[in-house]
Amino acid sequence: MCTVSFVPKSNGFYLAMNRDEKRTRLTALPPAISDIDNHRAVFPHEPSGGTWIAANDAGVCLALINWHRIERKPRRSALSRGRVVKALAGKSSAEEVAASLAGLPLKQLRPFRLITIVPSDKSLTEWCWNLEWLSARQHPWEARHWFSSGLDEMKAELERSRVCESAHKQKSPGSLAWLRRLHRSHSPKQGPFSICMHRSDAATVSYTELAVSEKRVVMRYKNAAACSKRATTTKMLPLL
Repeated sequence: MCTVSFVPKSNGFYLAMNRDEKRTRLTALPPAISDIDNHRAVFPHEPSGGTWIAANDAGVCLALINWHRIERKPRRSALSRGRVVKALAGKSSAEEVAASLAGLPLKQLRPFRLITIVPSDKSLTEWCWNLEWLSARQHPWEARHWFSSGLDEMKAELERSRVCESAHKQKSPGSLAWLRRLHRSHSPKQGPFSICMHRSDAATVSYTELAVSEKRVVMRYKNAAACSKRATTTKMLPLL
């Protein structure tokens, strides 16, 4: 259960993600900067080490959401999908990401969608793994949103898409303030299908925001629901 928003700018882009999880899940750790391959990357992570969103000093950003509509499960013991983004966080091109992704033990990973952004060539790719094949969808370099829900993914997509479409009709859409309002949204009502999600057993547990320019990546992270007033953690990473 998650919502991811991509907003291109004249000299970079914004990426925002609400992470929705069971309330019983262990609290994740705030963003830290790590050396991976030949790059430096910034990402929050699970106590076990996996992550769901990352950016590196080449400006490459990755965000992974579960694909609940695909109900298949691995035949062998499943591995955490949190290893995917971390394994790719040190890559500097779409080609490197593709090669490394294909080399992962995909047959042991539950279905997922991976959003990959490479600003050097304005590449916006949605990788889809359904336990049978890995496919890539190339999207135009324009605002886009992705949604997932373990409750009813089709309904979540429908409800949240309507909210996003309405938001894009507001004055000056695409600013950081606008993006934050969108990810705090409880429209049309607070509940399991609002972008800031609230259920008795699950909720939006964190909000991550990436602002990528020609010179740096700034990650802001709130370890609570997007609507919470809890303070954010900020990490800055200069680009190569």
